[in-house]
Amino acid sequence: MATDSFGETNRKFWDQTAKSLFSQEWVVALSEQLRDCLQSNIDWIEIRKPSGNETPVKMIDYACGNGLVSNTLYDYADIIRGIDISDAMVDEYNNMRRQSGIAPERMHAVRGNFLDTGNNDIITGPDFHGVDAIIMSMALHHVGNPEAMLSKMVDRLRSNGVLVIIDWMDFAHGHQGGDKPDASHTINKASFSADDMKQLFSGAGCDSDSIDYRPYKETSHIPESAAKVKGGVNMTFFIAKARKP
Repeated sequence: MATDSFGETNRKFWDQTAKSLFSQEWVVALSEQLRDCLQSNIDWIEIRKPSGNETPVKMIDYACGNGLVSNTLYDYADIIRGIDISDAMVDEYNNMRRQSGIAPERMHAVRGNFLDTGNNDIITGPDFHGVDAIIMSMALHHVGNPEAMLSKMVDRLRSNGVLVIIDWMDFAHGHQGGDKPDASHTINKASFSADDMKQLFSGAGCDSDSIDYRPYKETSHIPESAAKVKGGVNMTFFIAKARKP
C-alpha cells in the first residue's frame, strides 16, 4: 500500500492555513493573474468541445484549493471534479460552489491524493477516469514526486486529453525566521524550466509533439512574510500543456 509522507506534511500545513490564505493581498493579486492566464490561453489549451453524440466533457481540478481554476473554466466542461489533499481546502471549494448556486453534480470537490493508494476509494469512480482535461495550478512544487504525479494524471486522461500545469519558472527561496507559518517545508522542487516540463511530460507518456510552455506576461510579487526574503521577491509563473496519445 503506497503512502505519500510528503503529501501528509502538506495536508497538515494547508489544513491549518486554508481559511486565511485566500484573503491575503498578495494571494488575491496572484489569483487574478492566474485567472487571466487561464482565460487568455483557453483556445491554446483546447479542451474538447461536446457534441450531441459524445460523452460529457470532464475536467479534474487537481490541488483545487478554493476552486479558482474550476470557477474560471466552468463554461468549458460539463462535469468538474476538484481534488485536494487538504480537507480544509475541499471545504473552501465546496463552500464557493454552494455560494455560487452550482449543483454538486456539475462541480464538486473531494479529498484525494493520486500518490497515496491507501485512501483513494472516493476518486475511483467514472468522473475521475477518462477525463478530457486535468489542470494543476500552483501545486506541483509541493509534490514530493513530480514524475509519479504526472504519470498518475496521464493515466486518468482519455486519449487526446490535455494535462495543464501552472507553476513557478523561477523562485528566490530563503528563510529569515519569524512567527508566521513558513511553507518552505512543504516545497520539494521550487520551480520548473521548459526543459524540466518537457522531461516530466515525456516521462509521463505524453505526446512529445504536443508539449508547450508559456511564461506569463508579468511578474508576481511575493511579500517578505511569505517568501522569507527581505523585501519580498518578484517571480514569474508559466502555463504548460501536453496531450495523452
